[in-house]
Amino acid sequence: MRSLQGDFSNRINAFLEELTHLRMYVEASIDFADEEIDFLAEAQVDKQLQDLLTTLDGIAGSARQGRLLREGISVVLAGQPNAGKSSLHNQLAGHDAAIVTDVAGTTRDVLREQIHLDGLPLRISDTAGLHEATSDIVELEGIRRTQSELAQADHILLIIDDSLGMTPQDNKILNDMPADKPLTVIRNKIDRSGHQIGETVEAGRQTIFLSAKTGEGMELLRQHLFEAVGYHPEEEGVFIARRRHLDALSRARLAISLGYDCLAGLGAGELLAEELRQAQNALGEITGTFTTEDLLDHIFSSFCIGK
Repeated sequence: MRSLQGDFSNRINAFLEELTHLRMYVEASIDFADEEIDFLAEAQVDKQLQDLLTTLDGIAGSARQGRLLREGISVVLAGQPNAGKSSLHNQLAGHDAAIVTDVAGTTRDVLREQIHLDGLPLRISDTAGLHEATSDIVELEGIRRTQSELAQADHILLIIDDSLGMTPQDNKILNDMPADKPLTVIRNKIDRSGHQIGETVEAGRQTIFLSAKTGEGMELLRQHLFEAVGYHPEEEGVFIARRRHLDALSRARLAISLGYDCLAGLGAGELLAEELRQAQNALGEITGTFTTEDLLDHIFSSFCIGK
């Protein structure tokens, strides 16, 4: 409802009003110095820049939540055959979506399920087990599809049989995972290994100990997924946003931050003005273009210049 009522664009437009006001004074201080406009020498410009960054962070946080609610995330379950991927899939799905047997390699194709965890849409992909080279063309195709799913994942859960420990093959699979994808190691089958439920960091990787068979530790995994993607179910003021909106907000924040550093570190008002222009251009991709002529109209309507 907030999105349909234009809450997102209203927040952006209100922010742009503040940004335009600041740009107006900065540009006037540079271009019309002989008119005794010395805004850059005043301490309030520092505070205004900090306020802009704080406001933009708030907008971006709400938009990020909205993007998660709109698009959800893709979670891929990977690991050796018989590590418990399908059992974990069924626990997350809340029903027996995948066939579970003690026979290694039961899953040969990608099995996908759409679920919701406290409002967060998840697209779970249960994949064929990864193992050493095989001559079975069906298994080879299953492994190829697994690798394709991993390349498109938002988050990877690498399932390891805790009753066997971290094997050389597990280490190889871990090392072969896409370096640019967030990954959590799941030490499954603690009902056999005797390990306690818990979350820790092993070799720099976030690791969760659970049992997909009994359900022990599943709530810990759910909370971990929320934290990993930055989702807060109780957050208010959320509005739907797209990835391109988040990208524009990110570029605008970077430009304002760079402008702040230019002014604070170098006293370079010209560089600040340019970065503020870049920030406005980025946000213009959401609301519409703001031209140099528009800015000049603001300046001439606010100052008695050229009389």
